[in-house]
Amino acid sequence: MKKLYLIIFVVSALFFVILFFSRFMIAIVPIIAAITIWFASKTSIKLIKTKFTSINAVKEGSVKLHGTITAPDTFITPYFKQECIGYHYKKANLTYDSETGSDYEINAIIDEKFQDLFIADSTGTIKVTSQRFNLSFLPVKTATLHSFEHAVDDVRHTERTLKNGDRISVMGYARKNANDGFEIIEQPNNPVVISNAYFENKSRKSFQVFKYLLPYIVLMYLSVNYFMFFAPIKHWPQHDALVVFGFFGVPILGLIFAVLGKRVTGYPKVFFTVLGGTLLFVSLLTFPLLCLLLITKTAFYTIVCVWLCVFSSTLLGISINHKKLSDLNE
Repeated sequence: MKKLYLIIFVVSALFFVILFFSRFMIAIVPIIAAITIWFASKTSIKLIKTKFTSINAVKEGSVKLHGTITAPDTFITPYFKQECIGYHYKKANLTYDSETGSDYEINAIIDEKFQDLFIADSTGTIKVTSQRFNLSFLPVKTATLHSFEHAVDDVRHTERTLKNGDRISVMGYARKNANDGFEIIEQPNNPVVISNAYFENKSRKSFQVFKYLLPYIVLMYLSVNYFMFFAPIKHWPQHDALVVFGFFGVPILGLIFAVLGKRVTGYPKVFFTVLGGTLLFVSLLTFPLLCLLLITKTAFYTIVCVWLCVFSSTLLGISINHKKLSDLNE
């Protein structure tokens, strides 16, 4: 799987270099991004789609269980000193992007301790065996220590833990043991995946949002590319005021409408909330588009049509699915 991610990254980087400052990025990059996200989400998708099995009904094969975990030994985590039955700890130095201010982890040191554990539900108990457990779907505890003299000396500590009594979900391969019972083991194509109810509910809602908005995302992609590469071009003079409004006015209006939506009720609340959310989302999507189109000296008529395609598709998606999206947030 890591090799696959590396190949995808290399191919994506290659396309980016070849097409940098080219309008063909608008057609290619979304497809690459969609493929990358799909591969990165395969485990989450399988986890959400797999139904729970009670321990007394386990049969040989891939299963998903939910229950309380226990283990005979306890460990103390390196940084936060938490008592647990398994942990993943990472210590990393931070470096910062001078333009965006974003931080990146470098020189990471990882320390892990795991052991076989038992998971129990109301129907029984079963052993879970693995050389290591993937805890990336569990909550993380983080502390960042800042050095006021040298930014490169900033350090981030992160820990994920399994504790006695935690209620978790375990997905893995069930096989018969020497006692004619079953245990959960790790196989090359069936790693042991651990999560909890919070992660699964959050992921399920995210997938539902994507499912609701997917038709409008496809509509946006097709309409934008139509005006970019196939539609007749009309020669409009460029209006710098509209460009500035697209960069700065749209997000400001989005914030204003979003605030108004929180202060009113009934239909005005729906109107301002939908419009505010649409403008904020459109500003995020169109900011890199506008930059690229202006740099490549695209016709102003095409720029306006592309912006309107993004706006209309987003407005349709959010307004038609507003009730469903609101229910997911509750």
